[in-house]
Formats: sequence, C-alpha cells, structure tokens
Amino acid sequence: MATIKIYSQPTCPACNEVKEYLKNKGIEFVDYDVTKDRDALNEMIKTHKVRVTPLILIGDKKLIGFDVLELENALAENK
Repeated sequence: MATIKIYSQPTCPACNEVKEYLKNKGIEFVDYDVTKDRDALNEMIKTHKVRVTPLILIGDKKLIGFDVLELENALAENK
C-alpha cells in the first residue's frame, strides 16, 4: 500500500476523525501537524495548493476533508 500522509491540526475535528478511523482499521499513516511543522505547512500550501485540513495523500490521490466513502475508495485503489 502507498504511504498515507495526513496534514492536520489538533483542533480540527475532521482531522481527528480520519486519524481515529485509520487507527481503528489498523492502517498506518504519517501525521503532519501543520501548527507545529512549518515545512509541512509550506508543502501543503505550495506543493499541493491546499489551505485546509485534513489533507490526505494516498499514492497520487489527494483528499480534502473526511469522507468515508472517498477514503475507502482511495484505500482500495492503492492496495
């Protein structure tokens, strides 16, 4: 499976939901707290052209926000 990256903030409910969802499914991911990691924030904005969290990267898929169906489809495509 492709590496899963999540750009998040501690005060973002959707960020916490997606991380909990993946943990409950036993799926590993890398979490970048953009409130503490300036490089991750710059990458999110400059490279991915996104200014909201959560930003979820799975392979070449870019998901913004937490939609269970969209996330499941992206996970299935990258097995």
